[in-house]
Amino acid sequence: MLHDALAPENIHVTQLIVPGAISPDAEHSSPEILAERLYALDTGRTGFRHYAEPMPD
Repeated sequence: MLHDALAPENIHVTQLIVPGAISPDAEHSSPEILAERLYALDTGRTGFRHYAEPMPD
């Protein structure tokens, strides 16, 4: 809802969902990987909801 409410004001809101724990040795949710992902989401400004790792079908 926040994304939709602020979009007309050219304010982009993104949600990054990190399932499980953040761990230095995790493939998709290490602090370094998450920092890179957050930066890419901020600069890319695509979509609203993103997942740190692929979700099972």
